[in-house]
Amino acid sequence: MKGRPDLYTRYRDEMAIFKNPTQKFFAAILLVGLLFLGFIADDYWILLLTGALFITIAAWGLNIVSGMAGQISLAHGFFVSVGTYTAAVLGGVATDRVLGYNLDMIIWLPIAGFVAAGVGIIIAPLAVRLKGLNLGLVSIGIVYIGTYILSNLISVTGGAGLGRKTARYNFLGINFEDGLILGGLELSRNQVLYYIGILLIVLSGIGVKNLTRSKIGRAFAAIRDGDIAAEAIGINLNKFKTSAFGLSSFYAGIAGSLMFASTGGIEVETFNLLFSITFIAIVIIGGVGTVIGPIFGALFFALLPGLIRFGIDHFEFMKTLPLNAPQIERMIFGLFIIGFLIFEPRGLWGIWFRLRNYFKAWPFSY
Repeated sequence: MKGRPDLYTRYRDEMAIFKNPTQKFFAAILLVGLLFLGFIADDYWILLLTGALFITIAAWGLNIVSGMAGQISLAHGFFVSVGTYTAAVLGGVATDRVLGYNLDMIIWLPIAGFVAAGVGIIIAPLAVRLKGLNLGLVSIGIVYIGTYILSNLISVTGGAGLGRKTARYNFLGINFEDGLILGGLELSRNQVLYYIGILLIVLSGIGVKNLTRSKIGRAFAAIRDGDIAAEAIGINLNKFKTSAFGLSSFYAGIAGSLMFASTGGIEVETFNLLFSITFIAIVIIGGVGTVIGPIFGALFFALLPGLIRFGIDHFEFMKTLPLNAPQIERMIFGLFIIGFLIFEPRGLWGIWFRLRNYFKAWPFSY
């Protein structure tokens, strides 16, 4: 309603992705800014931003099962690994040690998501029988079992301590391993991956936003707030908990298929329990149960090494610290987790929400 932006007279208006022209304007500005940033940033920052995009997709996946549906999962890193190795096998090159079919990206990218979703659905019955701390402990067991299985699937993973190369990046027959030339525009490999990340983040974000507004998303919220009450009003716990794990794993698989593109290689040891816990920390720092929160958390996690490197290069006091860059990174990350859990449980999204409301009401803010 004109002059009353938070008062809706039609259900369609309330459920819209962008509720007013201002939101559409800023979303367009943000998208244009991201596209432009790919041309002006150097390779180091493009790599960090690309990592943030793929981490966001994975964090959205965890947010679906834990933030929206309220199911504790410490095995999210395992589902990421399923997507990573599915893509590596289907899109990688075979050697005398590992399998590889060198398929096109348009084939292995969605399959990586569906295979991870299938594994999530297989494991999902545990979520129906367990909840809370018990489910969290079982998911830890899944990480250890999964890591052991992957370590022994040498034809898939290359084996512990050896690893294998990631998938090759051919899209519709176009190879951009060494970059891409479009007309007179020359893009490096990292720039191409960055723009692929932007495309996927837009599609994934629309999917998550629509999920929160749908019947499924409302059922997830009901289960999160009280599964007994949800079952009492007719929500099928088995169906919707399985759906939550399947959707979460699909996002993890898509993210995993591209997350290690910058390194060119992957090792089984990467997908340990700490890797899974990192995603939980990202969601907590960003804001649990929100769409924007995982974006904030992923940006914080991915850009933190670059910011620390910048600080060491430009501020003398940081050079005198008895800690190296990775140690400073872990220290700051840990302090932020503790700080947000104690002082701002809604994470960076909570801070953004308060600031937004303050300036919306200015000069009558209090």
